[in-house]
Amino acid sequence: MSAFEAAGFHAAAMDELVEELNPGRVRAIQRENEDLGRELLRCYEQLSLVFEITEHIANLQDPDAIRDVLLRRYAGMLTAAEVFVCAGDGCNSIEMPAAAAASRRALSAEAVRECLRDEVEAVRSTRRVRVPPVEKTRSILGERPVLLAALRQADAETSVVIALREPGQPPFDSSDMLAAESVLGYGGYILTNILMVRSLQQTAIETVRALVNTIDAKDNYTSGHSQRVGWLARMTGEALGLPRGQLQMLEWAGLLHDVGKIGVPEHILNKPGRLTPEEFEEMKKHPRLGYDVLKPVSRFEPVLGAVLYHHENQDGSGYPEGLRGDQIPLPARIIHVVDIFDALTSTRSYRPSFGVQKAFDILREGRGTVTEPTVTDAFLAWFDAYRREQAEDFALRFAHCVDGAPAAGAPAAEGAA
Repeated sequence: MSAFEAAGFHAAAMDELVEELNPGRVRAIQRENEDLGRELLRCYEQLSLVFEITEHIANLQDPDAIRDVLLRRYAGMLTAAEVFVCAGDGCNSIEMPAAAAASRRALSAEAVRECLRDEVEAVRSTRRVRVPPVEKTRSILGERPVLLAALRQADAETSVVIALREPGQPPFDSSDMLAAESVLGYGGYILTNILMVRSLQQTAIETVRALVNTIDAKDNYTSGHSQRVGWLARMTGEALGLPRGQLQMLEWAGLLHDVGKIGVPEHILNKPGRLTPEEFEEMKKHPRLGYDVLKPVSRFEPVLGAVLYHHENQDGSGYPEGLRGDQIPLPARIIHVVDIFDALTSTRSYRPSFGVQKAFDILREGRGTVTEPTVTDAFLAWFDAYRREQAEDFALRFAHCVDGAPAAGAPAAEGAA
């Protein structure tokens, strides 16, 4: 007999001996192992759900959508029949899938809040998960297992999420508590970050608007021009199918495209007649001046190309560098189109408004030489539909767009300087 065969023989003999000596103990160990195996499988499945939920919400940007997905998936992970969220003095139920709703007897949010008032305050203050004994909740909640956990986010009072299972379902245990803490903790972290980013964005936008207002104040004839160009650029980008993140950058670029005019003498900006060649050379410096003003601010890095090149023409006749065609960044091509349009439809120191239809005609004439064809077509199609389908909004935003009698021969490129 080999050593391996001998070892196998002795192991089998030992198993038989143990079973003969204490069969009850062996069966108990087997049952315990089976229970541990099932619990391990449940923990693994729960952990997989935790990862699935956190991965899903990490790709969302809207706080309301994040809360909705988070709480619905959270309820599913805990096999909860009902979920309530207590914020401040209020308590609201989360709408559950129809199958779950049909299988339960509805509880009012007020009743749940009153029954668990002390537990809610304890979770809010400690931010720890709690599973109250059924003896404390039976009078109102019956035999429903209950779990309370905190959902934290910046600049807001901690919310308490209450999960209830159906009567007769297994009570919440330590693995449920750990999963709840992990999911809501991560969800709160995501919400906090998004809200902080939005707050920073809003602060940046307000700073930009203040800067733009300073620029517009220098030129008596261009008040509101930068805001309109920013909005028109965003809407044109949307018509072109650009991603949401690029749309925000386009709006900023439109708001800031003339920031360099802060370095142009006011007597040139407000001159009632045409600019002399020397004065026009001074005016042509504003894209480079704007670039130099914004470059030190890292937040504005994505808009620098649009600010610098928004007067470049498709045929290379623009400024400051004489770029042509695809050498011109797409944001600059978009700003160029809407800048020309708003300049043509606005009253300037040297001429009245051209009116919308004449501005359309001039843009079509310059299509392919002055402006990029695809961008021009997208803008014209969108704006034409906009002024017909949203007539009231058009009348408010573009009250200055009237059919005027412009000076003969005023070129589009000069009108958009």
